[in-house]
Amino acid sequence: MNKIRFGILGPGKISHRFVKGITHSSQAVITAVGGRDFQKTSAYAKQYSIGVFTDYQGLVDCDAVDVVYIALPQGLHKEWIIKALTAGKHVICEKPMLYTIEDLNECFDLAYQKGLFLMEAQKTSFLPTTFKVKEWIDDGKLGKISYIEAGYCYRFNDESDHWAFDVNHGGGSLFDVGVYPISYAIALFGTDITAVSVKKSLLSGGSDGFAHMQLTFASGVIASLCSAITVEGPKEARIYGSEGYVVLPDFWKSSSVDLIRYDGNDEVFFIDQPSEFSHYIDHGCDCIKKGLSESPILTKAINELMIRLITSK
Repeated sequence: MNKIRFGILGPGKISHRFVKGITHSSQAVITAVGGRDFQKTSAYAKQYSIGVFTDYQGLVDCDAVDVVYIALPQGLHKEWIIKALTAGKHVICEKPMLYTIEDLNECFDLAYQKGLFLMEAQKTSFLPTTFKVKEWIDDGKLGKISYIEAGYCYRFNDESDHWAFDVNHGGGSLFDVGVYPISYAIALFGTDITAVSVKKSLLSGGSDGFAHMQLTFASGVIASLCSAITVEGPKEARIYGSEGYVVLPDFWKSSSVDLIRYDGNDEVFFIDQPSEFSHYIDHGCDCIKKGLSESPILTKAINELMIRLITSK
């Protein structure tokens, strides 16, 4: 089987984890990297024994690349999604992929027009533990679900010029890490949301340092979701039902999950998972082989819903 060839656009910290995910994928291989810092990009290419381009366009135009993985600062995402699609390349882009509905529509319209695949690099929706919890819920093992709480709160030590503090380019805790609890709740309980309440603690630059979101789903499930880039806090998910509950530390990258039932019939699910990135990489490869332009799991509609929730007042 011919492997799908990925090119890395931006040799930053997150991209090293993506490469590890590729290493443990049976369907993909890394062929090249492109960056603007000659020394950094060259060292990166040497580390992984791949081709090197010391400009972004060179990587996008490379004939040995089928898919461009974009790991650039958020303010550059739209530009390079469009350039990659225009060059005939499929695209997987780091989260937050885009932060306005207008940009989302423009990029997906181009993907549809070109017959190319476009997806956000969102781990949570594709984890085996997420599918297992969904299975437990659908099988009634938790009984009637009343409540889910999930959070990802950490303290960013260096504000400097990081995009997370730039309100004009997708900054704030919700776009940075709030996407994890939001996407997790949507993956489990769907997109039919009947009520939304969002509270934000704003920083001097206008981005949210801490945020709390309460969602009510049509099923009656209430979700309490929080995110922060200014304070340490919860980094787990808990789901409560009439017959039991689930506790899931590090739910956005977890390899195991516990089901605690009130009748004592507890269950533990574990998967040997060298990289939490491999699941969405393999899913993207499957979609490309099927000729899809969007993921049936992480759809454009879900991306749009998440942008609307995050930017709601």
